[in-house]
Amino acid sequence: MKRSILLLVVALQACDAPTATRPDFAYDPTLLTGGQLYRWTSGQRLAVWVESGSTMGTLDLGQAVREAMTSWNAVPLFAEFTLVSATSLAEANIVVFDRATAMPLTAASCTYDPRNSAGYTYFCPSGSTPARATTLALPSGGASAVTVLIRVDRARVADQRGYVSLVAHELGHALGIGGHSDLASDLMFGAPTVASPSARDQQTLRYLLGRKPDISL
Repeated sequence: MKRSILLLVVALQACDAPTATRPDFAYDPTLLTGGQLYRWTSGQRLAVWVESGSTMGTLDLGQAVREAMTSWNAVPLFAEFTLVSATSLAEANIVVFDRATAMPLTAASCTYDPRNSAGYTYFCPSGSTPARATTLALPSGGASAVTVLIRVDRARVADQRGYVSLVAHELGHALGIGGHSDLASDLMFGAPTVASPSARDQQTLRYLLGRKPDISL
């Protein structure tokens, strides 16, 4: 049976275990996943699609995603990933959408249960070993390259900066940080107030990028 990894709030095989010295994590990146570490294959370009990146008043999801991508792209030391904007939904690896927008893909066979969360990151691992995230189907039933969905709720933030913080936090989960920091000065604090990864967030991501994953996205 497939199981879902639900988080509230990258190309050669040999590169998956870099020999360069890695820092220890600043906080456990597997705290929300039962000890399972997940990440993308090293060296991968990760295409991010914003579904209906419209505005609501002064809030702009597309702009929030672009700012979040820029801040996370500054973290890798060995080109483990590069976040880029997707040109279509079908070619994306990660899709970001707001609660006010209909869910753009079918959530595979795992439970999709965002409830009333401000932010929700979802992927569905296969039952094989090693596990891989399942690609999600388009509404038409066609195939896509999407394995990770991020849903945010702009009604839960007061301004654009809050929107950026929320999106950047969930993007941190999508990159492999399956845990929360206990310090409010970190982006991956459970209720984020900063808009970019702190030194501790960067340390934690760099740690996990050098580890062999239990689940490959």
